[in-house]
Amino acid sequence: MRLDFVPPRDLTDGAVHQYCLRCREDAVEWRTEGDRRHCVCGACGAVRDRALVLDPAVTWWTDEDGEYWHETAGVFVRDAHGRFLFFDRTAFPFGLTVPAGHVERDEAPHLAAARELEEETQLAPRGLTFVGRTPVPGDGCRRGADAHVWHVYRCEAGDGGEREVRLGPEGVTAVWLTPEEALQRPLTHAVQALLRTHSQEFANY
Repeated sequence: MRLDFVPPRDLTDGAVHQYCLRCREDAVEWRTEGDRRHCVCGACGAVRDRALVLDPAVTWWTDEDGEYWHETAGVFVRDAHGRFLFFDRTAFPFGLTVPAGHVERDEAPHLAAARELEEETQLAPRGLTFVGRTPVPGDGCRRGADAHVWHVYRCEAGDGGEREVRLGPEGVTAVWLTPEEALQRPLTHAVQALLRTHSQEFANY
């Protein structure tokens, strides 16, 4: 997504802006109904799964082609049986994902990974290990970016394994799968790309 319809002052004023992708007005509010999160435009009434959000607290930029990018940190958590933790997202993009989230401005990626792991699963990071930095074009999020740079980490689940996972509001239905099993499921675009890109690292883990 490009930001060519955004007023120039909104790019630098330090405020949060949330634009409807239908009418492009800065008039979006987020709501959660059941186990799904969506946005409603106060100007045109459109109900969508995503909007264009400019948030100075989140690390974002535009590349030379004008594409809007975000920075993300994610953790592949492995149990004693060689399976990894996945769960269904309640917000766009829908599908199975791993604990992950946007890197905040001036936040170190490994700290973002640990924070997101605890927020989304209540698991403490055990032996958090860096796997790689991977750009994923085509990775859309509810905040309007269609491209993300992922900082990928892995860690151990601990002795409690499945019993210790307590999902937050962004996830439902936790499952433990091998990478091969996961690739047969409806994964988010990013997680599918990361499993394929880092297949050797996960196989040797």
